[in-house]
Amino acid sequence: MYGEKGMTLRSMAKQLVEQLTGTHIYHSVPHGVDPIRDIANSLPKYRADIVFDIGANVGQSSKLYLEKFPYAHIYCFEPVSDTFSQLQNNLKGSKRVDCYQLAFGSAKGRGKMVLQGPSDEFFMINESKQLPINNSVLTELVDIDAIDEFCHTKGIDRINYLKIDTEGGDLEVLKGAMNMLTEQRIDCVQVEAGMNPTNNRHVPLESLKKYLESHKYFLFGIYEQMSEDWANGEAHLRWTNLLFISHHIIEVNRSRSKPC
Repeated sequence: MYGEKGMTLRSMAKQLVEQLTGTHIYHSVPHGVDPIRDIANSLPKYRADIVFDIGANVGQSSKLYLEKFPYAHIYCFEPVSDTFSQLQNNLKGSKRVDCYQLAFGSAKGRGKMVLQGPSDEFFMINESKQLPINNSVLTELVDIDAIDEFCHTKGIDRINYLKIDTEGGDLEVLKGAMNMLTEQRIDCVQVEAGMNPTNNRHVPLESLKKYLESHKYFLFGIYEQMSEDWANGEAHLRWTNLLFISHHIIEVNRSRSKPC
């Protein structure tokens, strides 16, 4: 009886706190909030030794990866000169980080970055994305590589966690990793996806899903859902981060004990 009363009092206290703060209290973090936690819970045999942070900006994600993946070496890629300098400064002193002033795409070459808005919204001009650009906006020529070629040159056999945040260039980056994807040599792929047809900045979810599923990568979770409300007051989704996992990783973790 005392136990039941205690549970009732805790439930009442929980409800009161939730009402006063406008929050919801969970006993455990639900799936879809923290991708690294979800991976740890669902894929017990997964270990991240090599992490690619493409579109690293000033190192926000890389600092998290250093903390959450204690054995991983982080490769950070940021093409814009000023932002790259900040990235280097923010991550200096870590022996587990290599920084490259480099963009990625479907093939090696040169491209033009549009330096419009905050640095985490800079984007590459390409034929598949026609956005209105003011002639007065600054641009910068940057070097582009392909993941397949970079990994071959550096002797990198596998990427355990590939994060791509390129403001609309995500599919082009994946096309440059076709060999590694086909051979299942990338375990987890995080990409930024557009969630409605009026969003002409990000690659549509459908396009990313179709491409990755054709290489046997399957949707694991949806994270950081952002609505159009911040821009124009509309309630529907604008973009989100998708996490895909390889068929190889699924099979490796399938060997957990099954009920008799």
